Amino acid sequence: MDSTGSVSAVEAALDRLTKQRSDLEELWSARKLRLDLCLRLRLFERDALEVSSQLEMWSEELQHSELTRDISKAEQFLRLHNESVNQMQNTTYQVLQQGQELVQVFEKSGICVMADAQYNAQTRVQVLLEFLHDREMDLEELAEVKRVKLEQCIQLGQFQNDANQVISWIRNGESMLLASFSIPNSLSDAELLKKEHEQFQVAIEKTHTSAVQVKYRADTLINGNHYDPQSIKDISEEVTKRWQQMVTCAEERHKLVTASLNFYKTAEQVCSVLDSLEKEYRRDEDWCASGAQGVDKATSITQLINKHQEQKEAFLKACTLARRTSETFLKYTTRSLKFYNYPSSTGNQESRVKAILEKLLSQENKVLEHWTQRKKRLDQCQQFVLFEKSAKQAIEWIHETGECYLRTHATNLGNNIEETESLLREHNEFKGTAKETRERVKLLIQLADSLVEKGHAHANSIKQWVAAVDNRYKDFSSRMENYRQQLEDTLGIQAEESEKKELSIDRKSDPSLETKVKEAASKELKELNEEKRRSARRKEFIMAELLQTERTYVKDLETCIKSFLDELRTNRYVPPPLIGKEDIIFGNMEEIYNFHNNTFLRELEKYETMPEDVGHCFVTWAQKFDMYVHYCKNKPESNSLLVQHGGGFFEDLQNKHKVEHPIAAYLIKPVQRITKYQLLLKDLQSCCQEGQGEIKDGLEVMLNVPKKANDAMHLSLLESCDVSVDKLGEVILQDAFSVWDPKQIIRKGRDRHIFLFELYLLFTKEVKDSTGKVKYVYKNKLMTSELGVTEHMEGDECKFAVWTGRAPISDYRIVLRASSLDTKQLWVKKLREVIQETYFSGALPLSLPKSPAKLKPHSQRSSRDMEECNSLDESVENLDRNSLTSFGSGNTTDSDKAGVLEMTWVMADFTASNAQELSVSKGQQVEVVEVCSSRPDYCLVRMPTRGTDHDSSAVPEGLVPLAVLKQPPQTRSSPSRRPLLDHDL
Repeated sequence: MDSTGSVSAVEAALDRLTKQRSDLEELWSARKLRLDLCLRLRLFERDALEVSSQLEMWSEELQHSELTRDISKAEQFLRLHNESVNQMQNTTYQVLQQGQELVQVFEKSGICVMADAQYNAQTRVQVLLEFLHDREMDLEELAEVKRVKLEQCIQLGQFQNDANQVISWIRNGESMLLASFSIPNSLSDAELLKKEHEQFQVAIEKTHTSAVQVKYRADTLINGNHYDPQSIKDISEEVTKRWQQMVTCAEERHKLVTASLNFYKTAEQVCSVLDSLEKEYRRDEDWCASGAQGVDKATSITQLINKHQEQKEAFLKACTLARRTSETFLKYTTRSLKFYNYPSSTGNQESRVKAILEKLLSQENKVLEHWTQRKKRLDQCQQFVLFEKSAKQAIEWIHETGECYLRTHATNLGNNIEETESLLREHNEFKGTAKETRERVKLLIQLADSLVEKGHAHANSIKQWVAAVDNRYKDFSSRMENYRQQLEDTLGIQAEESEKKELSIDRKSDPSLETKVKEAASKELKELNEEKRRSARRKEFIMAELLQTERTYVKDLETCIKSFLDELRTNRYVPPPLIGKEDIIFGNMEEIYNFHNNTFLRELEKYETMPEDVGHCFVTWAQKFDMYVHYCKNKPESNSLLVQHGGGFFEDLQNKHKVEHPIAAYLIKPVQRITKYQLLLKDLQSCCQEGQGEIKDGLEVMLNVPKKANDAMHLSLLESCDVSVDKLGEVILQDAFSVWDPKQIIRKGRDRHIFLFELYLLFTKEVKDSTGKVKYVYKNKLMTSELGVTEHMEGDECKFAVWTGRAPISDYRIVLRASSLDTKQLWVKKLREVIQETYFSGALPLSLPKSPAKLKPHSQRSSRDMEECNSLDESVENLDRNSLTSFGSGNTTDSDKAGVLEMTWVMADFTASNAQELSVSKGQQVEVVEVCSSRPDYCLVRMPTRGTDHDSSAVPEGLVPLAVLKQPPQTRSSPSRRPLLDHDL
């Protein structure tokens, strides 16, 4: 270093210092940048680790989230969750932004800083960024899952609240039903109840719509992969269950309303008709004198007799109808009381109905008595008119033919022997013709004597006609005899005494005259051919057998009661196992005996001369024959007890009382009697032209007794059913089937015993307990209101299907195979009748609209309450025509093939206003083609084409408003819904 202190030296030193300073500054700056980058790296690592730790905590929170059905809490949780997610995203975004900026700084600086012994700073930052990004993505997925769950929580809460609201409305509906419940005591009460029921229908329309929406929403939530499908399903099923319960009660109410209206209106009309008929029959008319103008008297009276016979058939049918409607009314009264858990007041109702029926029976007997008297008078008039006609013919012959002969011959004895002989021969020939008139006159006189002896109503007129004919003929025969005598005298011939009396009338001259009279009367008055006579004799024989066997039956029952039953009650040596068991051994035999002895035998005797009407007697007392159902049901237990413990004791009683048959022969008598009734009524039906309807109805009553007993026995074996037997109602049908359940992976037919009731189709499994006793274990049930039927299945004529839901799709239906084609056809027929009769559910179905259905144009109602009522007054049959039930549910198909159009009914008249529209009338059936896309309130329909050979292009079709159609159709694009069949078949 230059120490002289020269300027140059100083400048040189300063330059060096400046340079060194500059170098140092560069080194310091570089070192500072490196240190800054290291600091930012460490800060980023710290922030990244902190965020990572927070993300871990958030992850744990998201995985252990609390779910609630409380809507307010769920909404609060969702709000907090969204805030937390926003915070997480902001925090993570800031750290990721910081890392991105740090990477850019490193790239710009070009400085390589080692983060550790393995990675440099840039690689370290990239790894952390990727880790945070992946973690954020994972958390966002978890957050989205939680958000969806929280939203589903809110949806579930809202669904629960809505369902609760619907259940509340259903409860209100049930309360309305309960509050307005009453058993009508008169027609005015029934009409008032009908009005209240119609108001109820309107009131629950909104509830019905909401209940359907609950099912729709449940399907939507479950299809949307809700986290708790079981709860949604449970809620939906609870609503469905409550709705169905209310519908069942409403169904019972509707049937009670209809039955009460039918009964009171029918009873009132029948009593009125019987009053009118009684007054008419009491009038004493002379139909012989008051023949219709321009009509032959005989023809006129024959027409009156035919009309009189038709009147009897009509009023007997009307009385039968009244009794049937009373049975239906009492049946639904009892069932309604059970449904509403009311204390039974059926006794009062039964006594009131019984009083009406007793009045009706009294009137009916009076009218029948007056009818018989009037019929007798009509028959006598017919006899007299025919008698008068024959008398006039005889007098007319004498006047025209006989007098003409005498006028032209009486003075002509001939100019010579040849002429006289010719005149005598001519006279003898004419005398042969006159003999026919003589025989006719003799028959008339004999018939007149017979009619007068029997106290004929026209006895005086008959005597007058006989006197006129007798006198006229005597005068004619006398003149004929004189003329013959003159001819013979001229020829000098002596006539035999017998020849002289050839034209005289001697009532005792012909010993076979009585037979001839009867044969002629039978031929001329009744005009019965041989076949009819045989039928008449056979009718009398069958009726005589019915009465004779009835008397024997009553005597046998009396013998059994006195010789065995009374002894069982009073004898001191009764075996201990039999003590107090008379109700089991003898059932209700005493009740049966009292009915036949006190009532039925006397009622049958009223029909002794009218065998063609005896079926009415069975129909009149049909309800009483239900006592045989109890007897038949009890019979197996009676047999068992008798075999085990009764042998010796009852044999001793038989010997003691010298009874002809053992006790078993007497105990089987009631069962045999029902069979005997069936056989006799069938025989009577085969030889009766008139009264076929009454005999057929009586036969049906008798055929139903063993069926009811058999059904009751099977029903008593039912176990574990979730509906009480009392509420199931009467068994319509029951039988064994093979059943295929679509839910099973292996499609194997199972043996099931199926019961059909008005409201349910019940599936049971037949099992045997340790003692070998058969019982039916409940498996599943379907409500008939939700049921559809497909009659024909390909490949087996004995198969058919039942289904619920929108369409009879193969996966959604239960296939049944009957033991025979007849059994299948019977079940399909009864199922369709039950489905059609289901009024309330048909009006307000809870499921989606029914499948396209092919309704039978002449489908039958199973209820016989209103059958044949047109014999009384068609208005009775039309009592409920305005209710929705009268249009049927339409939930049936003929086959399982697709392409069947949906049928519906027109509810109101509509007149087309342009060429695109179609005019329809209330009550018509139409086929729904499709809903109009351009006019959503209209749909395209066409008139039914079934059973015709017309070209479909010629079938009328056009647009009609949805408002005039029953159950407006859904658009074709709406998805099918799979029904819930929750129980194993």
